[in-house]
Amino acid sequence: MQEATPTETELRERVEALKAAKGRLSRRVGEARKIDEDCAPLISELQVISAELKNLQKALKKQLNETAAITQTWQPEKPFIPGAVLEQPESPFQIAVLSEHPNARGIVQEYVHRHPAASLWHTPEIPEFITETCRHRCQYFYALDHEGQIRGALPVVQQKSRLFGNFMVSLPYFNYGGVLADNRAFAQALIDRADQWRKECGAAHIELRHTSDEFSELPKRTEKITWWLPLPKDPTELWNSFQPKVRAQVRRGEREVSGIDVGGVELLDDFYRVFARNMRDLGTPVYGKGFFANLLKKLGNNATLVVARIQGKPAGCAFLIGFGKRMEIPWASTLREHNHTGINMAMYWKVLQLAVEQGFELFDFGRCSRDAGTARFKQQWGAFPVPLYWHYCLPEGGELPGLNPDNPKFRLLIAVWKRLPVWFTRIMGPMIVRNLP
Repeated sequence: MQEATPTETELRERVEALKAAKGRLSRRVGEARKIDEDCAPLISELQVISAELKNLQKALKKQLNETAAITQTWQPEKPFIPGAVLEQPESPFQIAVLSEHPNARGIVQEYVHRHPAASLWHTPEIPEFITETCRHRCQYFYALDHEGQIRGALPVVQQKSRLFGNFMVSLPYFNYGGVLADNRAFAQALIDRADQWRKECGAAHIELRHTSDEFSELPKRTEKITWWLPLPKDPTELWNSFQPKVRAQVRRGEREVSGIDVGGVELLDDFYRVFARNMRDLGTPVYGKGFFANLLKKLGNNATLVVARIQGKPAGCAFLIGFGKRMEIPWASTLREHNHTGINMAMYWKVLQLAVEQGFELFDFGRCSRDAGTARFKQQWGAFPVPLYWHYCLPEGGELPGLNPDNPKFRLLIAVWKRLPVWFTRIMGPMIVRNLP
């Protein structure tokens, strides 16, 4: 009678048991050598276990690959990246400022929601949040045609400080912003009006954050990318699309994690405890807890907090944003001492499941440098790189700004920040980061 093939679970359990036995024997061999005891029998037994372990690991890998080949019926396809400028017909128009016409807020909001390149950060609530929380001046420019229809939008924030100077961004703190317009004439008029405001305020530049190079005549930076993952309608389809190594890392994380909570402001203290500690370890000034509290309040049901725990204590966290068909994760952190457990893999899988279950069609992993380790982490989930084009309005002869952590002149400051007590960085960090783009 033919012996039944072990299941994946049985193989995993046997592999784990052999690893434990191998570890015990290795320690006994080391102890025997210290006292000159004959360790030949132990070494022989260790060789037998090692050989069996190797064969079982090969069998497990083969079974996972065969299972993947059978079950993978869905694979993510490269996402479409909508342009900021549409090809709508031209018409007479004027450029207005929302603060001077507050009654237009509703139609501006509607325009943002229907523009294919819009993000949540383009909505009027975000400049309001920045003014209320960080005390920066904001102007929300919009194009209005002769029929009273909105044809374009551009929120701009002025950041002015003695430490970092006077400049403008659309939008700071977040990955997206820049121009939304129905055609090139509206887009150019919005940029020209914003640049006029820049000159009036004596600002050094305006940074416009786009996902397309539709303003190629402007100076730009392209060092950063983001990663987008198209989502299926069922979490099982997404799970089956992962490579066996990714699934194994998720399972390991799930064994180590004692729980993953999903909620709102009730998780803020735990979220911030992990986030502030991780930012200190990275050498990056941290936003204040009030920044996140105010953002949660402003965004309502569009924002979600996730906290992953090990032995009941918070060790990983994420801030999620939902808008239209896309879920974005602008902030996520894990404590370094727990990274070996695979907590980040378990947490991200939970987040991806949540995105699918809530009906989102695209998951946005957030920006990073092209060659960063975080880029490889995001790619392993099947995500596609999306170039980020940050265009600049500069005075004649002006140079591109260098306010980013990759600038060599900030290396010493970053190294010093990593050594500061977390409590100190939680006090000083918000004062600094509010003036950074």
